[in-house]
Amino acid sequence: MTARSETTKGYILAVAGSVCAGSVSTLAKYSMNDNSPIVVTGLSILLSGLVLLTYQPKRKPGPGSLWYLVFFGLVGAGLAPLMYYEGLSRTTVVNASLLANGEVLFTTVIAYTAFKERLSRGMAARALLIVAGLVVVSTNLDLSNLAFFQGLTGNMLVLGATVLWAVENNVMAVVSKRLDPSLLGKFRNLVGGGVLTVIFVAALVPLRFSGADLAAMGMLALAVAGGTYLFIAAVKRLGAIRMLLVWSSSTIFGAIFALLFLGEQITSAQLLGGGMIVAGIYVFHRGERLPEAEPFAPPTGGAE
Repeated sequence: MTARSETTKGYILAVAGSVCAGSVSTLAKYSMNDNSPIVVTGLSILLSGLVLLTYQPKRKPGPGSLWYLVFFGLVGAGLAPLMYYEGLSRTTVVNASLLANGEVLFTTVIAYTAFKERLSRGMAARALLIVAGLVVVSTNLDLSNLAFFQGLTGNMLVLGATVLWAVENNVMAVVSKRLDPSLLGKFRNLVGGGVLTVIFVAALVPLRFSGADLAAMGMLALAVAGGTYLFIAAVKRLGAIRMLLVWSSSTIFGAIFALLFLGEQITSAQLLGGGMIVAGIYVFHRGERLPEAEPFAPPTGGAE
């Protein structure tokens, strides 16, 4: 398979994953009506790992991959999401939405400085269209309610989560070239979700689950499982920077799910921002210049 066809597949996987990611906020918001963030985070991620475990259940990670899986689990599937949801409970929705987009910025900075990943000037310019769309959608062009020092603790928690995810994104871009995405995803989530579950059980955090809550939690786990697998599969083909820019389209799908299931309205500014993101993704993909004959190296090692 040529490098270009693999890149195209990576974009498709990233968009499909962003649909899953877009549904997470709606499902999580419903689930957190009766339960604390650590309960929703821990159970949803643990259950998603169990869902992914059903795919090729006999395959186990090799000894050399265990430390990576522990790192991804504790950082990307444990501490980072917990910090984000705790931060969301302590700050405004406008602040959290805008600050969460810092993941793209931090991923780019880390990829550029530490991992020597590069974008051409033309592609960087095209990427600005996506970033501009993110700002429009996140703020609804209304900055009157945006105050960094309003809920400072929550804002810092959200920013801290995006930094941790940015670190994980870059390490994942390297490791996923050698390890199968399903192995990384399911064991990463099993580690992170398992640790959080042990913590809230030990702390005697109360659980309040009605039938509707259990259904929402099940759908949330499926969305996290799908998003996790597709995220890793896409970052393997696109690299950290390109994948994150496309993944940011989850903002659009999140607004659609909120409209359909929560009754929240989509404003004209949000539609404008969504159009900018879609246009940016399109021109970003069209701007790729990869040799057609360049071979793609599939994952090897650590997957037996």
